Amino acid sequence: MRTRWIVSMGLAAALCGAQALAQSPASVITLGFKADVQADGVPTNIQPDAALSPPLQAMVRKRVAEWRYRMGTWQGKPVAATVSQQITAEAVPVNGGGFALRIKEVGFPRRYIHDDDPAKSKSPMPTPMHPPPIYPPQLMRRAVQGVLVYAYDVDAAGKAVDIELVHPQQPDRDFKLLDAAAREAMAKWTLPPTEVGGEPVPCRVLTPITFSTEREPPKGPDLSTYRAGHPELCPSPPALLTDVAGTML
Repeated sequence: MRTRWIVSMGLAAALCGAQALAQSPASVITLGFKADVQADGVPTNIQPDAALSPPLQAMVRKRVAEWRYRMGTWQGKPVAATVSQQITAEAVPVNGGGFALRIKEVGFPRRYIHDDDPAKSKSPMPTPMHPPPIYPPQLMRRAVQGVLVYAYDVDAAGKAVDIELVHPQQPDRDFKLLDAAAREAMAKWTLPPTEVGGEPVPCRVLTPITFSTEREPPKGPDLSTYRAGHPELCPSPPALLTDVAGTML
């Protein structure tokens, strides 16, 4: 019930703006946006979710414009990229009445799967997933969690080929079941080519797939060493450098 409450309050805030938040100062909302991030880490062309009220859109544009990102590299040079992220914020009362929005976190949107019903899911999956893996029921019942990381090429038909399980390198019996579920889903994906400067590049994709029974999924492994030894990998997505958790929107 709490999850549904948070979602409903977020929609109310997006549709009704400041008035809805003022009436519910403890509400939590998500504010989505898309931006083009230049090679120097500066976001431009910031486009908040169209469902947000004009005041909230203005707040998101102003705040995101102040942020800076660490960019992925290709052939030793940072490259521009587009990000689609969401700000999770909570409304807190301020002196003199009214409220302010305090940022809890900024992250990439997650998809949730549970018995083919995203509204009931407790299993966050990375996006895009076309379709997401099916969580093996026997592992879900035992709350077996894990992050698997794959490297693969994308052929002319947009299919993942030459798939390599990068992490874990020695999967146990449970992880082998997760691996089978992930590969079954990957076989159905249709993937776009990776582009740098508007041109497709022949790079190898690195993708994590998370299986979790919790709202806060386990963190993936540090792959910096693996990346350093594999220059053929596609540029990593932009990472937010500005420390925004706990600050006001």
